[in-house]
Amino acid sequence: MKFEMTKEKNILLITIAISTALITMGFLSRDVGVLGNTIILSTFIVASPQLLMRYQRYRELKEMEERFPSFLRDVIESLRSGLPLHKAIQDASKLNYGKLSNEIRIMSNRISWGIPLPKVLDQFADRVKSSKRLYTAIKIIRESYLSGGDIVSTLESTADNTAILEEAEKERKSLLSQHVILMYAISLIFVAIVVTINRLLIPVFQVTTTGTEFTALSNPCDSCKGLGCNVCDLYSATAHYIFSVEKGGISSYYTSLFFYMSIIQGIFAGLVAGQISENSVVSGIKHSLIILSITFGAFSILIRLGFLGV
Repeated sequence: MKFEMTKEKNILLITIAISTALITMGFLSRDVGVLGNTIILSTFIVASPQLLMRYQRYRELKEMEERFPSFLRDVIESLRSGLPLHKAIQDASKLNYGKLSNEIRIMSNRISWGIPLPKVLDQFADRVKSSKRLYTAIKIIRESYLSGGDIVSTLESTADNTAILEEAEKERKSLLSQHVILMYAISLIFVAIVVTINRLLIPVFQVTTTGTEFTALSNPCDSCKGLGCNVCDLYSATAHYIFSVEKGGISSYYTSLFFYMSIIQGIFAGLVAGQISENSVVSGIKHSLIILSITFGAFSILIRLGFLGV
């Protein structure tokens, strides 16, 4: 656990250093637009690794919660055979409980070093305090052990309640799955709206002139200045190298504009789906990645079919 915390701190320090360098370059450029973009990029550089690590830890804790009742039941069997609690935990450390096994082995090692069991349980609770379910269960076991009560009955109740909560969580996710599907549908509908806008505005995008008067919209990149030209270059490169749209034309500008709009919408739709389904924004990262993949695939197909980028 300490190694993981050190790793997270090191990554955070590295990303902060990179972000500080970028923001400093933005200040030195004396361009408000460049400064704004470096701040946005720096925020992304700092936030992305932290979100990914938090999501990884979240998945580990969810697996621990699922396997915790099995661990308690194995400990109960050992207690009924006459072993004391600390010996039962050491025996359980030889079994496989997925991500939970590492934590049980840590407890077993510390017990073998002569550390009192209540302190070992406290340390375990501190390592998994992000999970209220595990934290509460361990504290209950600790208090029961110290009070000298019927530890077997306590463990049985804790195991049963933990399993019930896990089943309730799965049922909740099942009931809310339709709302998660709705987030995916919204992303697809957004792409459909983009296609509709593109098809309806194609005549408007074609610039015609009558004398000295413009009768339609022109490509904003034709009159770009400063940072705006950098954005136009990004749009042009995105459309050309990713979607094979003619570089520098009005189609490349609007194709990339719609693509980035869909990307932003997909990211936040995924985060909302995670909050709905698992009550965690961090868990929404996986939904965001799936929606982004769908969005990219949809744009690639639609452009090849001629619905976009023409």
